[in-house]
Amino acid sequence: MQDAVITEKQGSVARLILNRPDKHNALRFADLDLLVAALHEAEEDDDVKVIVLKGNGPSFCAGHDYNDAIRSYGLEDDGSGAKPRRPSQRSRLLRDRRLGMNYMAFQNSLKPVIAQVHGHCTGVGMYLVELVDLAIAADDATFSHAEQRLGLAGNTWHLNSQILMYGAKKARELMLLGDAFDGREAERVGLVNRAVAPGELESTVEAWAQKISKHARDALVTGKAMHQMALDSLGGSQQFARGYVGHTLGTNLRFESDEFNFLRERRQEGTTTTFKNRDKRFAD
Repeated sequence: MQDAVITEKQGSVARLILNRPDKHNALRFADLDLLVAALHEAEEDDDVKVIVLKGNGPSFCAGHDYNDAIRSYGLEDDGSGAKPRRPSQRSRLLRDRRLGMNYMAFQNSLKPVIAQVHGHCTGVGMYLVELVDLAIAADDATFSHAEQRLGLAGNTWHLNSQILMYGAKKARELMLLGDAFDGREAERVGLVNRAVAPGELESTVEAWAQKISKHARDALVTGKAMHQMALDSLGGSQQFARGYVGHTLGTNLRFESDEFNFLRERRQEGTTTTFKNRDKRFAD
């Protein structure tokens, strides 16, 4: 079995690599735990000054693995034919608090983190890019908050950061429409710092990492701590306390008969067909 997360270290740069290429690096909950553990290990390594987050295969990260998420929340059909019992709020809140803490770890990393983005980037992939220090993308990368079409409609973990990044109106647009956009647009709206030709992505990230590494270790950590304090004054930490409660509510909706119900359709059609049906519903 291949490792879902690989760590590589070269000089002062650590690379955290998502490694489920056949799944476009869709993250299971356990994978996110592993990723955060690798992040903390790099933070504690005194040789490491900069952390690069990237993905193996055709994509950076295509979001959560929804089959795993449904099992983890206890929403899976047990095969008896009976309607699955809703998970308790206590189990949902425990699961979602842990998820929120994992996302917050990237915002709070005391070492600069650069996201290197190619291929598909949606859902949790977008969250990671929004929360790290810097991001460089291939200009043909595809970004979206399509996960919002599953019943969230603007209910995210880190709304404060998204509003600060995009502006209130643009943040609402990205969440409510869930439309895809490329790397050039990602640069224009402030999601990434730079969009480059795919063949230049690796070298550009490496050049930035090496330049940042010229700073003193204590300077990098102190600068990030000050950055985090500034974000906290704007709700940077409070957003996660609200976010996990909001996500618990957002995954426990009552759907009317004419509304898209992911769990119901997945039981009837399977995961792949259900995602296609979701996107057809939102097509222009």
